[in-house]
Amino acid sequence: MAYQSLYRTWRPQTFSQMVGQEAILRALSNQAAQGRVAHAYLFCGSRGTGKTSAARIMAMAINCKQSVKGDPCLVCDSCKALMSETTLDVFEMDAASNSRVEEIREMLARTDYPPQFVQYKVYIIDEVHMLSNAAFNALLKTLEEPPEYMVFILATTEPQKLPATILSRCQRFDFGRIKEQEMIRQLKLALTDGIRADEGALQLIAATAQGSMRDAWSLMDMCLGIDQDLTEEKVRYALGAVSQDFLYEFLDVLIKGDTGSALQLTDQFMRSGRDVQVSLRELNAHVRQVLAFKWTGKGITDITQDQASQLKKQAQAASADLLLFILEKCMQAEQDARWSNSPRAILELFVLRSTQLQQEKDPSTIITRLGELEHRMNHLAAMPPDVSLPPPQVEVHPPVPQDEPVKEEPVEPVHNAGELVEPVHEAAAPAVPDEPAPAEAPASLLPLHEEQEIVQTKIDQPLANTPKDAWNNMLKRLSREHEGLYSMVYRGKYGGFMDDVFTLKLEKEDDILSSLLNDEARNAPISRILSEEMGKKVRFVAGELRPAVTKPQHDEQDENLEALSQVFGRDKIVVKKDL
Repeated sequence: MAYQSLYRTWRPQTFSQMVGQEAILRALSNQAAQGRVAHAYLFCGSRGTGKTSAARIMAMAINCKQSVKGDPCLVCDSCKALMSETTLDVFEMDAASNSRVEEIREMLARTDYPPQFVQYKVYIIDEVHMLSNAAFNALLKTLEEPPEYMVFILATTEPQKLPATILSRCQRFDFGRIKEQEMIRQLKLALTDGIRADEGALQLIAATAQGSMRDAWSLMDMCLGIDQDLTEEKVRYALGAVSQDFLYEFLDVLIKGDTGSALQLTDQFMRSGRDVQVSLRELNAHVRQVLAFKWTGKGITDITQDQASQLKKQAQAASADLLLFILEKCMQAEQDARWSNSPRAILELFVLRSTQLQQEKDPSTIITRLGELEHRMNHLAAMPPDVSLPPPQVEVHPPVPQDEPVKEEPVEPVHNAGELVEPVHEAAAPAVPDEPAPAEAPASLLPLHEEQEIVQTKIDQPLANTPKDAWNNMLKRLSREHEGLYSMVYRGKYGGFMDDVFTLKLEKEDDILSSLLNDEARNAPISRILSEEMGKKVRFVAGELRPAVTKPQHDEQDENLEALSQVFGRDKIVVKKDL
């Protein structure tokens, strides 16, 4: 007999054999046992969660003559005919390859004929969201008022693509992802006939399947092609994942911030031919294990005593903020590697970000900076209090008197408050202008006690974020509060901060995206979050970063010339430029 894949060999034939989905299976079995069968069902969920299997079992259960609590007996003529697929009363169609309206009309034409050997005629349409609009319209009338012997079971992974008129005419059941422990129990059923696998190997297969039982069977089938005795290392090799020791070593160098060692490990990893996306997913799970052990003292999944000691060591070596920072960068790299043509560059960029930027996120760095600031304050306090610098002296040179004497002109008397003021004759010698009041000394030239007060005042005030930190915090908050805006902002990159304006720089010309993001009503949440992070009112724009127009540097010189002109006269002042 030809070899049959594991997922076909262990496909469930009854509701009791299915894995997970307890509430859905109980509802379907009760309907079959009580004869309360709906005319249309809609099974939704991700791949490999049992939608098609449940549809086939439901078709057998409602037609079984010896049903036991809603489960098909598998021995009656009806069950045998449906299992062998020798009857035309149960018809299964793939809408992905039969999406045209002509094919739907041909199928519906057969609904006029009643079933020949069973009670209900069942039509199972898989991936129903792939039907065209015309096909949906053709199906709608029959789905609304089918013959009493007709039952439609629709299955889809994307229910949001179905018309509302179709959704309203079906009983909807949402199939969730299967838990890892339930998949492991199911995989152990295949450990017969010389097939062996340790717990770590089965756990890795179940974790890689991500809730899909069919994917778990397929992965196990692929691993058995290497060896009938499966270990965790063999499964990692078959799946293209890295070893557990590599994950511990790689995370250690990331925690230490050792960029050189991390890049060397990256090169070794790439030479081994492992899959970058799978390995990043493994590192993601490992960092989450370390975080869980740091906060709760135990891992997310069951771990051995040796693994617990290693996790404890790594959890003590890094702060929670640093681990969260590495986890965030790892998730971003995993998402980027899915669509990138150069996964090595994505992995190296992740290493650089995790090792170089972690100092800005590590609280120990802030504590170090505060310690340095405190040391400087103590040094200032130890200086003598009379240390001060004299204010700068401004020398004023009177202009050279002209050869021609100035004639004296009489001044008219001025009467003020009844007093008679004698006329004053102005001398020919130039008058010395009044010395301007000394300007206030800058903070660096103030006496020490005043300078300490200024420094202390600035320290007491809350420190605002740097523009880069404010931008990163805005992205985090935006991803939680406004996912639509985050998806648009994520397509650009930080362009800079100038004149209280944050700029999003788009990588290519995109007038539509630019106009959407520059709409004040739409980008109001972005400006609000940035203002809160910066501690002042700022704005957000999408486009190119342009330098602000600087003020001319001649204003101060012009003011000095105007003041001297009022004293000495404009014709007595000559401005010379340094050569």
